[in-house]
Amino acid sequence: MGSFTHVHGRVRPVPPRIESDKDVLAAAAEIVALGADAPIGLSAEALEQSGLLAIPIPNDFDGADVCNRLIARVVSQIAEVQSATALALASHFRALELVRNAGSEEQRRSIYLRVISGEKLSTVAVGVHNVSQRYVVDGIGFKVGGAIEVVGLGEPAWFALLALSEAEVLSLLLVQRDSCEIHLVHSGEPALYSLEGVHVPADSVLALNSNALQLSQSLGSILHASAILGEKRRRLAAELRHGDSPLTGRLRDERIGRFQFDIEILAALIDQAATALDLAQVNATPTDVSDASRIATALEIAALPDGARETTRLLAQLGQILTN
Repeated sequence: MGSFTHVHGRVRPVPPRIESDKDVLAAAAEIVALGADAPIGLSAEALEQSGLLAIPIPNDFDGADVCNRLIARVVSQIAEVQSATALALASHFRALELVRNAGSEEQRRSIYLRVISGEKLSTVAVGVHNVSQRYVVDGIGFKVGGAIEVVGLGEPAWFALLALSEAEVLSLLLVQRDSCEIHLVHSGEPALYSLEGVHVPADSVLALNSNALQLSQSLGSILHASAILGEKRRRLAAELRHGDSPLTGRLRDERIGRFQFDIEILAALIDQAATALDLAQVNATPTDVSDASRIATALEIAALPDGARETTRLLAQLGQILTN
């Protein structure tokens, strides 16, 4: 008989342990096989039971610790069929990257065990880590308020929040969704939640390592671009298969060529950024972390549509990385 776990009052099977790259791709294929019209609830349950949520967890904590290229490939493949699922998975992985670089070994092990059992984390959308929450002492724990907009494919089990203490110390707070002080304000992807004085136990507040934000941001940029890559591949396939565009002749050829050009650029930069991040995660020297951040920022620029307002900010960020 298989193992079971209790989650939010429900009893469900523990997800299978993924031990190889082949297992990873097989699990992703099962999500893809659900199709583009799968209900959100079905996709969310399939994701939680797939074992994919735990693939970035280090070996020391019983995770698969797969490379970032494979993680990016999973997100891209799923995005070709289910964009919302891919973005939720990217958000979860970004939160796990914060956990990897925060707190004590005991704190990390606690949340990793939850993830291995199929619980999903969610954090704010890709972009600069904006900190709008503050936390204050509340008995033997802390209290946090404000609002958070997240991509979670339904309701995540945990929110990964960056918040400032009264002493202006930035920490990672892990807040359970089932708190009665958390209210859904606006559903959708992203969804908006209101936190009305939520109590956070002391062991759910994790001190951040010096490289935590940069590494998480780099991974977020890689996976966001991977989701866009999957979407572009889907649109190109539809164009070639059905000729959905009203354009004909040279104009249609240019459109198809542009899709392929974007795909080639994104795929190459994703591989380069993922390899750099692998190195930075293992050997977090200032040079390695800066290299990963530099390539990931260039990737984020490449993933933007023409004329996007974010381009100038990211160009300045890229210049700052090079001059620091």
